[in-house]
Amino acid sequence: MEKIKTIQYGISSFADISGRNAYYVDKTMFIPEIEKTPFNFLIRPRRFGKSMFLTMLALYYDIANKNNFDTFFKETWIHEHPTEEIGKYLILYLDFSMVIQETENIQERFESYCNAEIDAFLTKYKEFIPEQTILKVNQISSSGEKLNNIAIGLRDTIYKFYVFIDEYDNFTNTLLSDKGNILYQQITRDTGFFKSFFRVLKGLTGGVRSGLARLFMTGVSPITLDDVSSGFNIGTNISLMPEYNTLLGFTEKDVNDIFDYYITAGQYPLNKDEAMHLLRKWYDNYLFSEGCQESVYNTDGVLYFMLHTINKNIFLRDLIDENLRMDYTKLQSLVFHGDDLNGNFDILTEIINTGMISASINKSFPFSLLKDPKNYISFLYFLGLLTYSGKTFAGEPILQIPNETIKHLVYDYIKAILRKPYGNMHWARELIVLMQYMAYKGDFKPAFDYIQKLLNIQTSVRDFIDGEAVVKTFQLIYLNINDFYTSYSEKEMNKGFADIVLFPFYQKYPDMKYAYLIELKYIKKDFEGEKLSQEIKIKIKDATEKLTKYSDDHHSKKEFNIAPFGDVVLKKIIVVYHGWDLVYCEEL
Repeated sequence: MEKIKTIQYGISSFADISGRNAYYVDKTMFIPEIEKTPFNFLIRPRRFGKSMFLTMLALYYDIANKNNFDTFFKETWIHEHPTEEIGKYLILYLDFSMVIQETENIQERFESYCNAEIDAFLTKYKEFIPEQTILKVNQISSSGEKLNNIAIGLRDTIYKFYVFIDEYDNFTNTLLSDKGNILYQQITRDTGFFKSFFRVLKGLTGGVRSGLARLFMTGVSPITLDDVSSGFNIGTNISLMPEYNTLLGFTEKDVNDIFDYYITAGQYPLNKDEAMHLLRKWYDNYLFSEGCQESVYNTDGVLYFMLHTINKNIFLRDLIDENLRMDYTKLQSLVFHGDDLNGNFDILTEIINTGMISASINKSFPFSLLKDPKNYISFLYFLGLLTYSGKTFAGEPILQIPNETIKHLVYDYIKAILRKPYGNMHWARELIVLMQYMAYKGDFKPAFDYIQKLLNIQTSVRDFIDGEAVVKTFQLIYLNINDFYTSYSEKEMNKGFADIVLFPFYQKYPDMKYAYLIELKYIKKDFEGEKLSQEIKIKIKDATEKLTKYSDDHHSKKEFNIAPFGDVVLKKIIVVYHGWDLVYCEEL
């Protein structure tokens, strides 16, 4: 009897898939497409399977593993469709996440790692490399010069080498987060060692005769590469090409196949349809080219979910894997100019309010221009916080928050910004307690009163901008201080669009009692006296009509277990702000 495959969660090496009998979602059918261009660069968000894909390519092309092709690739597409370049190259694999993440003596640490890998390369392939080349390379201390001399030494032989660089920007991103841009600029400027390393690569990929036949690099943003190579001119940036949309991540078919495999094996007793519903909501909807229709799921999210639900009788309660969370230190600085917010806060406000923004993606930009709004939006896209979602009537791409996981990460980003004026998270603990009363007892007024108190502390925001969009944004952020609810802004309900909807996350909190439909109205500060009183009445009347209409949305009631389809009670709330002041908060 065939042994049931394990989930590959936490495995980043393709060679380990066979050794651990792990389930593998086949991506080998992309090999012929990749061979069309010799030097490639791919950007994808964290935890999308970049390392797994690169180690698969490295094993496929490795001349030292040619005789093991059947062992490693027997159940893959490429096993029946091998290319002419199978097992053809000497493989140099560099993973820059392995550079010790300490900023002191960073050049020595970088050189130490690269030289160790190059030494291992020379030992592994000594029968294919001219002896005089090995002797010469061993006398050189610079990793870039070592690469250059290997390429020269192999130039006139029948053997060529293939360089893989995984996480090319990993340690430079750490430098930016920990030490700011001074040290980063030192290593990426003309005299910096990191720029010198990439200058060598640029020369090898641009030369007419070189022992370097192929190069494949991955990262999470184009920033570092733009700084060290003056824009990506080392090779082909395949990141936004439609033919590579599903190169990483899992398609709907992939996820269905995973479920079917474990259901057939008797390992998955939970309801598949309900599980797929959760996966779509929390991990799906990534599109990596504006011309594509087939979305992909985040690899880590799906594997994390499967690992914790196989042979279980209840669904996973914490759907956000901690490995998906981000360091917001660097991102936080991008919305501040000194102690004041800059124009990028407008961008976040629009994204939070509508879940989307209209913008084109800049494929290349240096760190010095990262705060430029267009580059800032592109940076959010490359990090996976935004993804393609159609076009405007004028043909401009629409970018949206892809799923619930990313929505919560974006909220975490805003919360990191909020810590600056507050100084600590004591306010968060108080609000969480009030949200518990709101969720389980239907007592909502104390939470909204406290939210207004928090808004009044945000002087940097208040001085920066005043308006309904900002007020609504902070309502959403504060109401999502915990994961009690699946929140929506501008949700379509009964042929209209509700301002804020809070549906219980009942898979995790099955005993929660209350859902909320909130109509938020805003009155400008210049309304005063009787004029203000009349305007409040007008806003309440309009909100009443809309709430009555939205609350009759049977599809939402059924989906979220709301009476009469379940036990959850839907509360309809009217909230009116006059500037930053809460002047009305009552249940309809």
